Amino acid sequence: MRVLVIGGMHGNEPLGLEVVESFRRRPITGITTVYANELAIAVGSRFVKRDLNRSFPGDRSSRDYETRRATEIVALARHYDVVLDFHNTHCPDNDCGFVGDQAKNRVYDVAAWLDIRRVVVADYDCLNKYAPNCLSIEISLDSPLRDANWWRSQIVALAGLAEWPPKGAVERYRFVYRMTLEDRDRFKLPSKRLQAFKPIDATLARHMGVETPAYPIFIGDGYTPYNYGGLLNKIDV
Repeated sequence: MRVLVIGGMHGNEPLGLEVVESFRRRPITGITTVYANELAIAVGSRFVKRDLNRSFPGDRSSRDYETRRATEIVALARHYDVVLDFHNTHCPDNDCGFVGDQAKNRVYDVAAWLDIRRVVVADYDCLNKYAPNCLSIEISLDSPLRDANWWRSQIVALAGLAEWPPKGAVERYRFVYRMTLEDRDRFKLPSKRLQAFKPIDATLARHMGVETPAYPIFIGDGYTPYNYGGLLNKIDV
């Protein structure tokens, strides 16, 4: 199986950089690696001019580096069976995967095989929306899964499979609402003690215009201080 591993979509998130570096030091046939945003990595920032993972599908003629880079990454992703795009969050208990709404069922099976048991469908302009073979992997900084060696062994095993992983069970969610700093203040959200993947109060969800049950994610993440978090609805399959 041909696997593309992406690190540094956000230049200050360490796990993807560590996984890519592992394969750069000890390459494996069938596994290709790429640093997504090399300029942001060089300065240790999330992005340089604009968030690369909000810039897809990009524009090859743009003067903006991240907009051009998005086009290059989409084109590269088409050549692989599966794309694994690594991210981190400061928030505890937020380990999950992200896919686009056109993701093939086998991407969910890859997530289950990799022990990612919660998968979120995103409809904003991230790589997943334009690469149906892409699984973005979000790992909390304090999670046991923030281990580049463990991921290396899993990816090597995945690349060595003669067939796709068997069907696996995952909880499926859809990203439905981005909580702003204004929401934080208006609804006094810090006092609500929101926890990842634990449903919020139905009245609060109604005030935000979101169906209930609604599940929070990335609450107060240090990587995105310009947002307060997100809300998900569960998808029944």
